[in-house]
Amino acid sequence: MPRKLSTWSFMSSGSSLSSGPAAFGLRLTLGLGLGIVGTLGACSDPGEPDGAPAAADLAAPPAPPEVPDLAMVSVACNPSAKLDLPLPVAELRSSAPLPFAVVLGDSGGEKGPHPLRVTLAKADGTLIATLMDAPAPLGMVPLQFTPATQKDLSTGLVRLKAEVGCPSQTPGESKSATAALYLVRLGATRIGVKDGDGGGRVPLMYHALGHRADNYFPIPATMAASSLAAATGESDLDQPDGTPRLFPDKPWADLETPPVDPGSGAVSQSGYTIPVSLLLGTRPDLVFTMGKTAQGLAALQPTGLAADGRPPIRLVVDGTPGSDDALVTEGGEATVRLAASPVAAIARVDQAVAWHFEAKTEGGSYVRIPGSEQSVTLRFYGVLGNEQGTAAPDLPWVAVVDEATVRIAGKASDAAAARAILVQYVNEEMGLTYDRKSGASHYTKYAGGGWASATFSLAAFLERSRGKIVNCSDCASILSTYANMIGAKLHYAIIGWNFMLNPIQGIGAMSFGSPFDSGRYSFSYHSVTTPDEALTIDDATLAVDGDGDPKVAPQTRKLVQDLTGDDYLTRLSPTFTTGTPIYQYKDQLTHAR
Repeated sequence: MPRKLSTWSFMSSGSSLSSGPAAFGLRLTLGLGLGIVGTLGACSDPGEPDGAPAAADLAAPPAPPEVPDLAMVSVACNPSAKLDLPLPVAELRSSAPLPFAVVLGDSGGEKGPHPLRVTLAKADGTLIATLMDAPAPLGMVPLQFTPATQKDLSTGLVRLKAEVGCPSQTPGESKSATAALYLVRLGATRIGVKDGDGGGRVPLMYHALGHRADNYFPIPATMAASSLAAATGESDLDQPDGTPRLFPDKPWADLETPPVDPGSGAVSQSGYTIPVSLLLGTRPDLVFTMGKTAQGLAALQPTGLAADGRPPIRLVVDGTPGSDDALVTEGGEATVRLAASPVAAIARVDQAVAWHFEAKTEGGSYVRIPGSEQSVTLRFYGVLGNEQGTAAPDLPWVAVVDEATVRIAGKASDAAAARAILVQYVNEEMGLTYDRKSGASHYTKYAGGGWASATFSLAAFLERSRGKIVNCSDCASILSTYANMIGAKLHYAIIGWNFMLNPIQGIGAMSFGSPFDSGRYSFSYHSVTTPDEALTIDDATLAVDGDGDPKVAPQTRKLVQDLTGDDYLTRLSPTFTTGTPIYQYKDQLTHAR
């Protein structure tokens, strides 16, 4: 049976095609033109009228694909909100913004801006502040909260809440997200200094408490090195107007007495920075006492550190790695060991110490809390120890240690170098002059008419109340006391008796010669200092001739800084080789008062 060509695909509804050769030709042309592959008969089928469609050609055409009606498409609104709060802790007084973000989404297909309201409320729902109330685009919406801009905030748990709605033209239900935020008042109220590592503290004493003579005040190791000043009944950390209290901007300047309460006369325990002596190389432990109270709207309030559920918070000293050993609690202590010693050499060091607080995140890392910084300048004396004594008044005096360490100023880190500097200081820089009339002592006395025990009127000397005229005993007392109080051991030795002198340059003199106006070249005795029973001599009373022949001119000026005992006597006296002078007393301690 001959093949037929279906013609439904190009016949329009209601149209008819004629029979005969013309119709056949049309089918062929259209079939080829449309890429339709069919079978054509060689001639008309006798069983069908010429031009009539075959039965297969009369089958119904397939339905065309559906085209969506754009007018019928609807967009839904199904919003979502997520609060991204990297740091869930804020310092109550911080003027630094706390950043956070709201992440908006919509699974319903609405792409336009969505109404967003972000609020801060107390734990009971009471509104504190509205942080945002405006349409926002989908995605991350960065925001920030600055506690200091909100008046009368209370410490403790508060809640951030983000509510997202739908655009007005698109119906849908609003959604919300919340996050816990802890408002805390962070701050230390006092700083203590403990031994730490590498040596530790050295005793220190004020010699005139309340500026009263012989009223000694050894500084207790438990006394704060610095503290905030707060009156009874006031907040530990804040002024009555809510501004943060600050540590003193500089150390207490009076070298005679600690600060004293004018009413009671007792030593003030807060509001000041007093010095601490440390052995060289010590890395001290700083002990921070945390505040208990902050200023509230009309009364004191807790710091918020006792709030349940708050993340761990630690104190970190700048320049020292943070540690969980320094976690803070309300009114508790946090101890931090400095990473480096503030006293590498003998010196007075005013050390700037700054610290801040960090909160632990859910991921386990710590993040700095904005606005939680505090700072103070602590005063440390770097010394070699204490060779003066263990009980008042034979303890290192603040006035002496301060003067000695300022003069040495980091130029020495051992006893020999410290002694050499102090010899020069006493001999050349204190403005003292030898008693050229009689060589009498003005500040030193020997007990019992002998030479075995000397007492130095140190308080009187510090004021120069008896003038600036001195003799060898005074110079030995000054030098040994200053050295001993910073740990560079010096005792006095007595040279005797009635011996001749080479030309010397007495303290305060302009040239070599006799130390006396009379021109006499002899001493009845002479007091010097020694660290080792006269094997080594330091003498601030005079300079000797340092050349090869100390008996005659010209002279080469040489300070007596760690000379051997024999070398010193050779340069002091022309008769040393004849058996006099000699060291009569070799290891005597001068007592201060």
